[in-house]
Amino acid sequence: MKKFRVCGVQVETGENPAENRKKIYSLMEEASYLKPDFILFPEMFEVVVPPLEAIKFSHSVPSELTDEVGGLARKYSVNIIAGTFFERDGDSVFNTAVVFDREGRICGTYRKMHLFDAFGYNESKGIKSGHTPLLVEIDGLRFGVAICYDVRFPEIFRHYASGGAQVVFVPSAFFQPNHDHWQLNIRSRALDNTIFVMGCNQTGRRFVGRSMVANPWGITVASMGVEEGFFSADLDVDLIEETRKKLPFLENRRFDVVIRNKS
Repeated sequence: MKKFRVCGVQVETGENPAENRKKIYSLMEEASYLKPDFILFPEMFEVVVPPLEAIKFSHSVPSELTDEVGGLARKYSVNIIAGTFFERDGDSVFNTAVVFDREGRICGTYRKMHLFDAFGYNESKGIKSGHTPLLVEIDGLRFGVAICYDVRFPEIFRHYASGGAQVVFVPSAFFQPNHDHWQLNIRSRALDNTIFVMGCNQTGRRFVGRSMVANPWGITVASMGVEEGFFSADLDVDLIEETRKKLPFLENRRFDVVIRNKS
């Protein structure tokens, strides 16, 4: 039996990056007493601003911000999926999650592939889409990363499951009032692929909160309400194989999903 303890930090992020970082780092310190193997931040953990303003709050990778988060990973000996923040690459800005191991090393970056051009919000006006999924293995756990609106697109989750992912981490800022969609999508992506899916959300006036983990049966095994704070779950990855013996979705499928990478 192999279990991994995961923690998610749920906050309401405002427009002051220094205050936002201070708040999320303080909650992370509290969560560290649970001795988690992985900590997940929400999308836009450093600052929430309209897409056209993102460039003013953007960072390169590496940067002072990634050095700061990497230092926390070392301090607390925990792997971190750092939320997202706005990544600057030349003249382009991406909505990017960065994965750190316990030594504070960057193990991978994922740029949000599906930009939120829905419900009258046009993320693509200031943000460029990524084109490459991210599969990482740390401490024996193989996982993928998706970001918020990605959760509405089953193909990337099937891609991860086909690549051996046991968990997909989903940092999010899922808009009100769509909490039913949020919970349904997290649970569906877990059940579709008989894997664990962990979503860590922004909360407050604009976002639905309700961070959660769904298991390979599509059952919620840990969740929050709309408060700021953190939550944890112990993931028994043996449950994946046990579930697939009864629900062999990946064996029974009739075609493969192909993710085409663009240069």
